Amino acid sequence: MPDPRPAARSAAALTPTPTAPVDGAVVPLDAATFRWTAPPGPKSFDLRVATQSAPDTPVVDLEGLPSTEATLGDALPAGPCLWWVRRSGGAWGPPARFVAGTPADVEVALREEASEAEAALEARRRQKRAPSGSEPLPEAPPDPEWPHATGPALEGAPDLDWAAVPGFGAPRGLEAPTAAATPPRPTAPLGGEVADAAAVALRWDGVPGALGYDVQLSPDATFDRHVLELDAGASTEVALSGLVPATGHRLFWRVRARTADGATRWSRYGRFYPAVGPALDRFREGLDAARLAQRKKAAYDRLVRERELALVPHWEREDAVTSTATFTVLVGIMLSGIVVALLTAAFSLLRF
Repeated sequence: MPDPRPAARSAAALTPTPTAPVDGAVVPLDAATFRWTAPPGPKSFDLRVATQSAPDTPVVDLEGLPSTEATLGDALPAGPCLWWVRRSGGAWGPPARFVAGTPADVEVALREEASEAEAALEARRRQKRAPSGSEPLPEAPPDPEWPHATGPALEGAPDLDWAAVPGFGAPRGLEAPTAAATPPRPTAPLGGEVADAAAVALRWDGVPGALGYDVQLSPDATFDRHVLELDAGASTEVALSGLVPATGHRLFWRVRARTADGATRWSRYGRFYPAVGPALDRFREGLDAARLAQRKKAAYDRLVRERELALVPHWEREDAVTSTATFTVLVGIMLSGIVVALLTAAFSLLRF
């Protein structure tokens, strides 16, 4: 009977693996960022989030994500939640647990993690020697800290009177939504990025049959005052060079499509902080540091897996060739030899 384990491992290898948040980690409910590892193949993913009390009723359902990271623009319900990720149209992987919390909840969780890390470090220090035949593991590198800003403005940002900013004013009375089409999906910027005010552009996924797009920006998520309104035409991107103040104050943005049946509903909002100079440099340096920390963490995890695998007898390893597989290979070789011999004999008889 064939061994089913290799096939099961092959299917599991094609499923994206959640990396953060997992194991009940606490994340800000208004700035949740999800990350996962990508298996070889097409890089398009679907993301689903639900509360733990109602796992069959998603509160977030995103499709066609082009990368292995997504930051939500809207707030999640507070409390225990679950999230899933899959290749677009494929099978969902197992759910990962996390908690959407307030800033106070996040601060408490960070203090607890720091205490646990200190206890783990002390335990490693007390370990007198490594397992026989191996060198001690190096100290685990810290987890990456991704720089996503929160609050109405970056630290040190000057005061800003939005009523005095050109272009920002009371919203126009746009026609009410009448089209049944799904609204556009914002793709960037989304969840608290610090963007170069001189080069930032808003991007979104297009709506089939759209005649054009309306875009709104505002420091208020309600979009009922201090609103900058733009007509993007039929493009799915609009550049903001010179249109937004480069002071590090938070801006929300949303988009809707105009179709032959009227306007769609407004999309979910994204948020970003237009800035230049030191604030932008600090954010970019933070991104570079987080990416480096992520690579170091991946290398350390590989080393740990190799050490653990070295302690397992080779015949018990998951990648070991089973006796059934070995027997199958031998039988295949024997049958191939028999077939070659028969063909050679037949050729000789026909020839003479």
